[in-house]
Amino acid sequence: MTAATVHSKSVPNNARDRLLDVALELFATHGYQAIGLRDLAGPLGLHAGSLYNHIENKQCLLFELIEGAVSDLLADTKRRMRGARTHRDRLQRFVHAFVVFNLAERRRLLLVTRESVNLTDEQQQAINRLRSNHADLLKAIICAECGETDCIGERTDMITEVVIGMLYGQSLWQSIEVPEQKLLDVLTHSALGIISSGKD
Repeated sequence: MTAATVHSKSVPNNARDRLLDVALELFATHGYQAIGLRDLAGPLGLHAGSLYNHIENKQCLLFELIEGAVSDLLADTKRRMRGARTHRDRLQRFVHAFVVFNLAERRRLLLVTRESVNLTDEQQQAINRLRSNHADLLKAIICAECGETDCIGERTDMITEVVIGMLYGQSLWQSIEVPEQKLLDVLTHSALGIISSGKD
């Protein structure tokens, strides 16, 4: 069992989903630190203390939301990359998975980028392992694109982090609205530029 395991096995799925939905909305809108148990319990028609029948604590609820977001992003990226025939196609599918996830799940991704600092060290390590698995998919593409002998070790890691940073940074845009296809084209072109510059 993870730290985010719900204690009461008898809690109906719809009640559990409502709790997660309320937490996601409030954490993303107001910030994790600004939300107390009363804020979470109110929309559900519960007393704050009764939430402990369903969750270990507020921090574990945050962990569950962030873990679920990164796990879903990783799974969707793997699914979209299946059947890719070239390195460029794999890169485009990797970026496309991120773009689609961000457009559909912006609040969930916001928790990953902004609220992970509120997790325990152990929880952060678990999230970092998932994020590393996601980054490893990109790293394999970069190695293939650069040529295995040219793109190993520290330089590959740096290129990977720059591209990942660009993608997560895009998720924080607030003043620019770009159609999905145009966003995909721009980010893929930018990723290729970063990878190419890293080969020099």
